[in-house]
Amino acid sequence: MAGEPGPRGSSAVGGFLWTTLAWGGNRVVIFVLTLVLARLLTPEDFGLVTAALTLIAMLDAALDLGVGAAVVAEQERGVSRRTRTAGTLNLIMSAVVAGVGIAASPLIARLFGAPDQAWLFALIFVYPLFRGAGQVSDAVLKRDLLFKRRTLVDLLRAAVRVAVSIPLALTVGGAISIAAGIVISELAALVLLMVLEPVRPVLRMDRATVRSLLGFGGQVTAIRILGSVRSNVDYLVVGGVLGASALGIYGMAYKLPEMGIENVLWIFSGVALAAYSRAYARGRDALITTMLKATRLLALYGLAAATTLAVLARDAVPVLFSQQWEPAVTPMMLISLSLGLMSIAWASGDVFVAMGRLRLMIVLDVPATAAMVVAFVLVAHTGLVGVAAVHLAFNAVYCVARLILLQRVTGVRGRDLADTVMPALAVAGVTAAIGLAVRSVLPPGQLLSLIVLTAVCGVAVAASSLLLARTAVREGLRAVLPSSRSPR
Repeated sequence: MAGEPGPRGSSAVGGFLWTTLAWGGNRVVIFVLTLVLARLLTPEDFGLVTAALTLIAMLDAALDLGVGAAVVAEQERGVSRRTRTAGTLNLIMSAVVAGVGIAASPLIARLFGAPDQAWLFALIFVYPLFRGAGQVSDAVLKRDLLFKRRTLVDLLRAAVRVAVSIPLALTVGGAISIAAGIVISELAALVLLMVLEPVRPVLRMDRATVRSLLGFGGQVTAIRILGSVRSNVDYLVVGGVLGASALGIYGMAYKLPEMGIENVLWIFSGVALAAYSRAYARGRDALITTMLKATRLLALYGLAAATTLAVLARDAVPVLFSQQWEPAVTPMMLISLSLGLMSIAWASGDVFVAMGRLRLMIVLDVPATAAMVVAFVLVAHTGLVGVAAVHLAFNAVYCVARLILLQRVTGVRGRDLADTVMPALAVAGVTAAIGLAVRSVLPPGQLLSLIVLTAVCGVAVAASSLLLARTAVREGLRAVLPSSRSPR
């Protein structure tokens, strides 16, 4: 993607950079907000909101019925009647999800051992209505590579959330301060999306158009739902077996890995389908070249960030969040490494969508998801470390399985995949060795130790990348500075 010549390649690169700004700005603001709220609220407050958002995240995968992906993949121009039909389907689905969730709130509250908090779950279930109603407008912006506009939406979402949550935390307190910020910020984002790219619903939908959209979108939705279950079932198991406080601690263990690794992977996904679809239109070789470059960059970044966060966890948790969150240290280390492994296979996901080979992913994901759910249920009683260890083991196996399937679908050589990933593994190994050696002589839980380790890991990543992953570094520089020559 980064190396694609001409205006399309520049648009893809520009889209990635604008999406990075949007997600990065949003997540930095949310992370700072979390640091503030971690000192004002309790693990139970965070746990209750995490429980509700976990359910919504799993439903979010089905909110647009996959029609948003169809809008992007089909590369239509303008807001046609087909696009408006997609928006209408999306609006209906969002209203159904929100209505069912609000009605089921008392039952859900009892499931998580908080029967008196049904109102909180009902409030958060308004979020899918606002979120889903704007997804086709957002898909049109993605399709047309209008990422500057998407940046405005994400930054507004973050600003409103801060403006609502902090005053509530200082006055009312409790989980409502988090929940209200999330819901109101999504309403503000929806309003801006409707101004930037309005998609008016149609009153009468053509059956052939609906069947066509749902035929493609249904497979996308199945993959998304399976992926969402894998991403969130650990939260459900922890909350159901170990309680809201344990879920709050587990959620906090996820904060830094999510911000530093998973969010970057989702930034990539915001651009990848459009870029892959355009590359595939020029031929399979163009698609494979684009995917290998993306894999090389994501693996280098993901594994380097994962090892760095695993080294920093001992000091980062108590220093940044306070001592009450110290039980999150070991889970954070394991989750960081797990997301690092996930980054290796991440770039291949949208390849299957661009090629229309969605059923193969479903064949892989159904047994993989079932195995993951069973494993979490079996180990949940051992505590948060056991759950995080399953997370790591599963992603190691799943990464290998996904790459094998990718080989069969695209015909890419195993040697090319190995050459793409090995430099990133080498950089991660060097960073881990140096970081752990230095950490062993520093006092735990100190701000100075955190600063020193951050600097040491940063230097180790930079130096080993220049020595061991020069191709990825050059491609990364071309992505950021497409008009410049990278050093030999």
